[in-house]
Amino acid sequence: MQIVAAKDAMWNSYISSHKEAGQFRHCSFPYYDQLSSIYAKDRATRKDTQTAIDIVEEIDIEDVVTAKYPKEAMTMDANLMFP
Repeated sequence: MQIVAAKDAMWNSYISSHKEAGQFRHCSFPYYDQLSSIYAKDRATRKDTQTAIDIVEEIDIEDVVTAKYPKEAMTMDANLMFP
């Protein structure tokens, strides 16, 4: 059974501010494996953390640069893939 595992104190703290989350405390999570493969290594340490907004802004900037300088962008991509 794939569930979000946390100590009781952690669950209690989270549920106290997110009441709707209580229903998931002892339930299996059908997409646990898929999402854990995406997020398993992410840890918030306050240093160099990014929000989803930060990531989207970064992608948008990269897209603008690629649109303005497609040849250079292709060269940069190739250099990253084949150092």
